[in-house]
Amino acid sequence: MTQSNKEKGARSTAAIAGNPWLSSTLIPGSLIAEQQSTFLAILHASLRQSVPPAPMIRALAKEYPGNYSYKLLRVARMIDQGVPWVDALEQEPGVLPSDTILALRLGQQSGITNATFEQLRLESSEELIDREPSYWRPYLAYWLAVSFTMLSIMSFFSYFIGPTLLKMLQEFDMQRGYDKLSSALRYSTLPAAIALGLTCLGILLTWSEGLRTWFAKLLRIPQVSFSQNQASLLRILASNTEHGRPMEGALSTLSKFHANADMRKRLLIARNEIEQGSQEWDAIGSVGLLTAPQQEALQGQSKKDQAWVLRKLAQSLSTHEHYRWGWLQSILHPIVLIAFGLFVLAVSYAFLESLYSIVSELAQDTRWR
Repeated sequence: MTQSNKEKGARSTAAIAGNPWLSSTLIPGSLIAEQQSTFLAILHASLRQSVPPAPMIRALAKEYPGNYSYKLLRVARMIDQGVPWVDALEQEPGVLPSDTILALRLGQQSGITNATFEQLRLESSEELIDREPSYWRPYLAYWLAVSFTMLSIMSFFSYFIGPTLLKMLQEFDMQRGYDKLSSALRYSTLPAAIALGLTCLGILLTWSEGLRTWFAKLLRIPQVSFSQNQASLLRILASNTEHGRPMEGALSTLSKFHANADMRKRLLIARNEIEQGSQEWDAIGSVGLLTAPQQEALQGQSKKDQAWVLRKLAQSLSTHEHYRWGWLQSILHPIVLIAFGLFVLAVSYAFLESLYSIVSELAQDTRWR
């Protein structure tokens, strides 16, 4: 009896392993940041336990039946083909944040891979825990409902009530009112249609990381601001400083592998200045990555204290960027709302003016005229 139960359990386990849809959802329910954090933990565990990472990455890919699953499978395939795991990560954009891959690259070359993984996992966990809800989601839900409702109402006016009013104005020979109403009907559904289209585009961009990346490249919009690049570099340099690794070598690696061309240039200049005898924090400050007060705060401190200061500076930059972006989101909503309302008001005014003209014409024989 016990043997039979064991066999049934083994068959059930094999069935689940062979069919990933039994243990995961058809539509990915987690954010891309959560998926990346899980992949980082899996990769860390495989390297810490000296286990081949490719099978574990494939197992994780079965839990994400979306675009991220294909990214993981491509990384596993490259590792099977003998590509080093850091190179495989760099060749698959989006599988991990670019600054995370950069930190792992520096950690590997500096001999502090495990410590870098632990620090990155700690920062990733803190970011997920402290993540605040996005303003965009309620805004998009609001505009989807408003634009769809207004498009329905304006379509009803344009294709049913509007033609009737035009016919009445034409019969009463009110050419001025006819021209105004005709022009208003021509553009009456335009604001609602534009709002609906932009809302649907916003929903797609919110849902798809790949689509956001493609759209940003198409419009040549920088995906990462200077402050975000600066914050990520300070975090990376904090780990390098904490473990006593030479700053010159770190800057050399970062200037070679950083994704941003401007940052690569700045880091290369800082490295050259250190080679010519400048102090490391003075060299980094000379290229705009540290201010004068920040350089003074780092001078004369122990390596551990310098690492703490660098992480606090990076946290301050990230917080400032977050609040600035939140302020932009909060002010953009009323601006769009006012613009939408003014357009609807203009169309409504044309309808009301036409109705007033008809009523005035019909009231000419009454005592009110």
